[in-house]
Amino acid sequence: MQKSATTQKIVPWRILLGEVLLFSFTLGLGLVAGLKINDFAANKIISLPQFSFWQFIFQFILAVAFILFILFIIKQKKKKRIIYKSLFIIAVWWGGTITLNLWLNPLLALILMGLLVFWWHKQPLVLNHNICLILGLAGTGAVLGLSLDPYSVVLLLIVFSIYDFIAVYKTKHMVKMAREMIEHKAVLALIIPQRISGLGKQLENVRNDSQAVKREFLILGGGDVVFPLIFCVSLIPQGIINSLIVAVFALLGLLASFWIFIKQENRKPIPALPPIALFSLIGFLITLIV
Repeated sequence: MQKSATTQKIVPWRILLGEVLLFSFTLGLGLVAGLKINDFAANKIISLPQFSFWQFIFQFILAVAFILFILFIIKQKKKKRIIYKSLFIIAVWWGGTITLNLWLNPLLALILMGLLVFWWHKQPLVLNHNICLILGLAGTGAVLGLSLDPYSVVLLLIVFSIYDFIAVYKTKHMVKMAREMIEHKAVLALIIPQRISGLGKQLENVRNDSQAVKREFLILGGGDVVFPLIFCVSLIPQGIINSLIVAVFALLGLLASFWIFIKQENRKPIPALPPIALFSLIGFLITLIV
């Protein structure tokens, strides 16, 4: 849940355009998936799990404990690489299969997602990395959004924004984890190149600041995308207009986070979720008024 860049000389409008497009496309795909899943649930075709705020927090605490275990207990790089890649594969395969299953035969969706993951594993490119992650985030965000009520998501956004701030600026374990994931080519984040040609580059060209030779990518954490998506989808039962209003304000929050990042004299990772969450909450308040 952070925003960082493997570049010291960003061309702002190029990076911003790529960030806006990928963020908007993921939210749009997730909302469409959420609409279809909500229709299936309303017609009793499927049943959705229901999560409470405290269940989500408990699962999150377990996840943080696991992250800290990987970061500070496991020392062998080979073991870390296996764990990070396994986490990436599980996350994108599960969420991506849900997304594809809304339009394809279940077996075909499973096979197609498997082929995408296999392509990523054999030839990890920025392109196939982003494709896998977008599909994964869309499916995950759609299911979780419909499994939580909007007010629980509001509380979660506040809690995770505080955590994001602490994890990036205070303990800095989120920065360390992101750098290790980048090193092992299994980062749960969108990789935004300055140029379209950057989509065809190997993930090994995406390095952290101390390693980069040609620094030309910006990293947007998966959490910075999936949490506003969960919020938007949670509002679908109240009307798609409410979801779209919050989505627009989440995009404004993304622009604000980019402005904060680009204005730094020495560009360092920043927590992108707090401004995104703040603007999303403003959008939610507007839906309550109008």
